[in-house]
Amino acid sequence: MNKQDHQITGRLHSIESMGLVDGPGIRTIFFLQGCPLRCLYCHNPDTQNPEGGKIVTPSDILKLAKRYKPYQGDDGGVTFSGGEPLIHGEFLAESVKLLKENDFNICIDTSGYGQKKYYKEIFPYVDTILLDIKAFSEQAYLDMCSVQQKPLNDFMNELENYGFHGQIWVRHVMVPGYTDNKKSMQELIKTIEPIQHLVERLEILPYHTMGIDKYKELNMPYLLENVEPMDKEKAKEFEVYANVLLAEQMSKDRIDLKEKQDVGSSALESNVSLEEHNKIIGSFSNLPLLQHINSDILADIQHNLVVKKLEKDEILFQSGDDPNYMYIIYAGAIKIFNILPNLKEQIFYIYRKDSFVGGHNLLSDSKYWYTGEALMDSIVIAIPAKIFNTYFANKKSVLKEILSQSFERIRWAEDLINRLATINSSVKTAGLILRLAENFGIKKNDQIQIPMKFDRAEMSNFSGLTRDSLTRKLGEFEELGYIRIENEILTILNFDALESYLD
Repeated sequence: MNKQDHQITGRLHSIESMGLVDGPGIRTIFFLQGCPLRCLYCHNPDTQNPEGGKIVTPSDILKLAKRYKPYQGDDGGVTFSGGEPLIHGEFLAESVKLLKENDFNICIDTSGYGQKKYYKEIFPYVDTILLDIKAFSEQAYLDMCSVQQKPLNDFMNELENYGFHGQIWVRHVMVPGYTDNKKSMQELIKTIEPIQHLVERLEILPYHTMGIDKYKELNMPYLLENVEPMDKEKAKEFEVYANVLLAEQMSKDRIDLKEKQDVGSSALESNVSLEEHNKIIGSFSNLPLLQHINSDILADIQHNLVVKKLEKDEILFQSGDDPNYMYIIYAGAIKIFNILPNLKEQIFYIYRKDSFVGGHNLLSDSKYWYTGEALMDSIVIAIPAKIFNTYFANKKSVLKEILSQSFERIRWAEDLINRLATINSSVKTAGLILRLAENFGIKKNDQIQIPMKFDRAEMSNFSGLTRDSLTRKLGEFEELGYIRIENEILTILNFDALESYLD
């Protein structure tokens, strides 16, 4: 132990080495001793006494965390719970700093009550907050927890000023006869409004009575003894309702997103046989963009067109390329993306059969500012700039189609900006599902089914989420009854609920 460790100590009640519900992934949970709240439904009353537990140092915490790290995986880490961990301000500040220096993901399970003077030393190192919202008014907090609500409100209003830039999981224990109604869920969403743009998950936890025996052992009265456990199915219904309300509120809170891009170059060469070329060009005139072009012109130019097969992940053009062609997607799909400063892809559009790209670039003689890549095995027809300018650029029907699709892409871009501007993964995931439905959805039995033609890495790039976060959020949407994923088919079960995230 170093000298500072001899001066800084905390009190540890217990450890859970393989926690699965208190934060993302598999977590090592340190339950700290002491809590200023006296919640009527507290199921760990043995953690309330601040003088109990075992005295430990931040180095002790790090040593224990390292012991269990092999089990945590990519998405797991360490969670501090209690009791109320924030009452151990100095100890917690040193502990989270040590853990972050050793590459641990850090979560704090808190009610927002603690030693405020240490918050700026704690929260820059915290990845996820599990925020327990006990009630929704000053009087309700006094009745339920014997504390004022103001410290929680101050905590939420000042959280980002403390240096917190992570995500929040909001939790509320629903007690029958107290908050099991829609009005309470509305008040819950209003209560968390200051942090709604940080909320990644909202959970309604059904009240249970499993802690009653502890009260007997401690010779403490249990004040909710006559209250029956909350029905789990009913609690789930309120959870769905609260999540819809939250989605509606979050759509009002957006931030700007700035993006950079790589610059590259690409060359295009035809790679199909003459027989394949003629077969594909034979249906060329049926494309929506060209329906009003004279058949004689199409016959004259067909040998000047380039037909190219692209394998999945093959580049068609890159950011910075000159507009040498207009590309029409004959089969498959082309994704349009840029590379963000963190070197991750951000997909803007997915062009499918009969869509085109590059027409506006040819008209304005502007370079591409994005990259086009095959999302799956695809075939494109490329119209060279000279042919386009000679035969298409002065045709009203072609210009009308280009402008029409440009408008659609502006609408799509605005929607994408709205989705990506929030750090909230629910908004991003809902937006992803709806856009995939628009591009690839098939109506069947009054439902929309989306064939999962792309892997989770591509879906995460389109949504702006990590693969683990997207997988977790899709699982949550299934649990909430919004979607069903079965046999590589995603079925939308509650279209309105998904749309409410984007309204």
